[in-house]
Amino acid sequence: MKKIILSLVLLLTLVSCEVYDQPKTLSLSGEYIIDRITRTSTENTSGTQQLVVYQPGDTFISNTESFPMDRIVVGATRWHFDYSVISFSPVGLNNGQVLWQYQYFYQVYNNWYNTDLGHIEFELNNGTKRMFKIIDDSMESLTLRTTGQWPNGPYGSNANITLHLTRVGP
Repeated sequence: MKKIILSLVLLLTLVSCEVYDQPKTLSLSGEYIIDRITRTSTENTSGTQQLVVYQPGDTFISNTESFPMDRIVVGATRWHFDYSVISFSPVGLNNGQVLWQYQYFYQVYNNWYNTDLGHIEFELNNGTKRMFKIIDDSMESLTLRTTGQWPNGPYGSNANITLHLTRVGP
């Protein structure tokens, strides 16, 4: 009898199913406004973290960074994602259209797991690459975090910059 029960348990273990969740489909396409920035830096000497939050009306400035990350006016800076193009610096035209002055092709990498939405990577005209980890992607918002592409500067090398974007257009 023990052999039969052991055989059944072994059989159920071998043929049991694992629940499969399909990775989330990203919905990056649209126009966003950066409505909050959080900067977390870790001091190497004490291991403490310093959190600075930039709210609408604040200006995030980094003298060691290049466009588009050198100056961000929180609550006013807009970015636009298309299916493969990220756009910066909009200019409104008289006919109601928007002209985006700077556009770069971007790639999404490593969107293979439910817990990892992947990374966005694009290269600027000066040859520097920008990479952001996608923290959250919903119909109304997008959260991106820098992934080590920020140079040593006033924030140090151990700083994470998180951009909280809210969708404002199609």
